[in-house]
Amino acid sequence: MFSKKNQLTNITRLSLITFLILSSIISFNSCEKHTHDITTTFEPATSRTALDHAYACEEILGPLPKFSCSDAIEVPSTQNGVPVTFPSGEEGSGSTNPNDCDHPWAFGMACQTGNKVGRYQGLNIDGTENPDVVFITFCRDGGLGVIGYKYSTGETCFFSIQDNANPNNPPKPGDSEYNDAWMNPSIVAADKCVNCHMASPFIHSPAVDQLKNPQDTSELLVPFTGNAPYIVIGAEFQQPYTTNIQNSCTSCHRPQCTQHFENYPLDELVMPPPFENATEFDHSTISNADRQAIRNWCNTLNLQ
Repeated sequence: MFSKKNQLTNITRLSLITFLILSSIISFNSCEKHTHDITTTFEPATSRTALDHAYACEEILGPLPKFSCSDAIEVPSTQNGVPVTFPSGEEGSGSTNPNDCDHPWAFGMACQTGNKVGRYQGLNIDGTENPDVVFITFCRDGGLGVIGYKYSTGETCFFSIQDNANPNNPPKPGDSEYNDAWMNPSIVAADKCVNCHMASPFIHSPAVDQLKNPQDTSELLVPFTGNAPYIVIGAEFQQPYTTNIQNSCTSCHRPQCTQHFENYPLDELVMPPPFENATEFDHSTISNADRQAIRNWCNTLNLQ
């Protein structure tokens, strides 16, 4: 038979065990809840909003400027030096015949009117200009696309407004309607940006290379990045294709495999701008074997 002292000791032990069990249950439930909260905080890349993407880009490129097609410069369309216009059709205002204009576009309709290109210098947090960053806007068929690029690292962001958004007054990050006006990064990435913007973030063509930078007319409006670094920000986006082929072509050019560049004879290689006359760039008799090696590599990518 237990003594009264032993009974009290047993009661104390039982209470302690009960307390430990209850504490473990409470702690376990608390951990489960905390883990669930953390899981819901980190959303997969495919569910990121336009604002999520904007903030991620701002961490690298700095504050996004106030973009607007009203700031952009219209790209001239001429034939034999005389301004021309084209009637509107299902694909827009233009012609598929590159001979209908002096400076054809890289892809889409060879000759188009009404397209505009703009340029913004990067910004620091204090509002001063950041010469290491540039943004290029492209306005066509009522839309607005933006490419932001950091020269020193090659980090690049692609943006595009919604079809019903106002290209002359789209909101900036932080504005309440930002997600309504700009496309989610997964939608932008679905266009497979780097299938065309493959060798450089900026596509050069006879059309856009008519334009000079208003701040420095000795340089093109659309920057020439050459063989500088080039990577795309955002898990939704694929990275630019690269090749280890070393020959007379790749010593100067990054391969440009897209089949859309057929409006002028630049083949699959990005040529150094500026372009003055599309007919001066037919390299059909130069480095045939090396160019074929590039074509063979391009064919392995199964680009659409």
